Amino acid sequence: MKTNEYTMYRLIHSQEMVRFMWKYTLHMQSTQIPCAVAFCEELDFPILARAVNVEIERNDCLRIRLKRGVGGLREYFLDRFELEKIPIKDFSSKEEMTAFFDADASKKLNVFSGETFRIFFFRIGGGSCGIYLNVSHMIMDAAATFIFFKDLMNVYDSLKTSAPLPRPLSGYEEIIKREQNDPELEKRIAEEGRILDSYVAEKGTPHFGMVNGDGFLDRQRKLLHKPGLTLPHIYLPIKDETHMLKLRVGDEESRAMTSFVEENHLSAEWLIQLGFRLSFSRLNHIENDTLFWVLCPRRRTVKEKRCGGTLASPMPWREKLPDEMTFSEALRQLSETQAFLFRYSDVPFTTVRSNEQKRYRLSLIQSMNCMMFSYLPLSPDSLGKRRYEFFGFNFGHYVMPLYTVTLKDPSTGNYVFSYIHRLWLSTDEEVERFHKTAVNAILRGIEDPNKTVGEIIKEI
Repeated sequence: MKTNEYTMYRLIHSQEMVRFMWKYTLHMQSTQIPCAVAFCEELDFPILARAVNVEIERNDCLRIRLKRGVGGLREYFLDRFELEKIPIKDFSSKEEMTAFFDADASKKLNVFSGETFRIFFFRIGGGSCGIYLNVSHMIMDAAATFIFFKDLMNVYDSLKTSAPLPRPLSGYEEIIKREQNDPELEKRIAEEGRILDSYVAEKGTPHFGMVNGDGFLDRQRKLLHKPGLTLPHIYLPIKDETHMLKLRVGDEESRAMTSFVEENHLSAEWLIQLGFRLSFSRLNHIENDTLFWVLCPRRRTVKEKRCGGTLASPMPWREKLPDEMTFSEALRQLSETQAFLFRYSDVPFTTVRSNEQKRYRLSLIQSMNCMMFSYLPLSPDSLGKRRYEFFGFNFGHYVMPLYTVTLKDPSTGNYVFSYIHRLWLSTDEEVERFHKTAVNAILRGIEDPNKTVGEIIKEI
């Protein structure tokens, strides 16, 4: 559809996830991605500012604009857009930087007025320089932010040395066209949605567990005078304030985790996720049936891996781990589940959520899922040869009870766990206990991979 000089597009399914989240919060900043990268070098900010405008031209998701209309929410791409000035902040410490960007992260982007992202340049006392990006999840997912940072610095190097620009990025607009012009897509989603639904439902109703066990559920039973309540009402839009806890795994423990992953040719994501599942079991009546959302990047082809935009999709990852299963066997089961789920990752979040509501007869503010989990596979060379440090910030509000992001710090090699939890549902102390239990489970498992799930749960 064309309006004036622009072609208008419907949102694709991965973007519909973001719009769905807007329905459950009064704060649109709950769907922003605020992050920063600091480099151990002095950056030429005037040249970097030129590089940002070149990046806006190369990375078309940065030129997306959103428009409300009679037919619902639509998007279009500007032919050209430039930032006239990028603010530069000087900080004396990382703590001062974090405080400033936490405050900015909690400020809503005015996406319907054309503000789909904000950028700052900054210096930190001691010689580091960096770039802060606060971007709407409607136009970028986490993978897209790293594509942005990497390509931006490649452009910066080209401008600084008067070398040819790096090869172009792929276009997000082309992906939107491909998805919306695929006559078989909706039929395929319906078929694969049924397969995915059967996978979740085949073992009966999963147990709902939270980081504080039955703590919040007990409070709601008393408040609502419903002693038999089995699922809390967690999606209340007016109760979405969050706090972020960043908890680091120590040097020795991180080295042990990395060695185990590398020696056994595993994904660190499976190891960390298994720790979470065992922690949920320990804190929820030793119930080994766990279900939570895991974010799938959905970038399969080379073009998609070199493209900005939002393509990620949450998948309902359910595992039932018998007590007699060994730690190694559990990891293998997780790897097989991931291969299965990612095969069906085109099924939209909205379809999975609708199936969940119908299957378990849930109200709009109930869910079987207690957490969203995302693993960022960072490495020291993710942004080229530069040494860098990655920062995430607290946007102050969120829809899910808990959003957990884990990564391996590229500057230290230590694992970092960021927990964004809703203060109405859990306390810092409860989240810290959940974290310690999960890490303890991981360490017990890598110490003796033949130890059973039941044995580990009893020990942690």
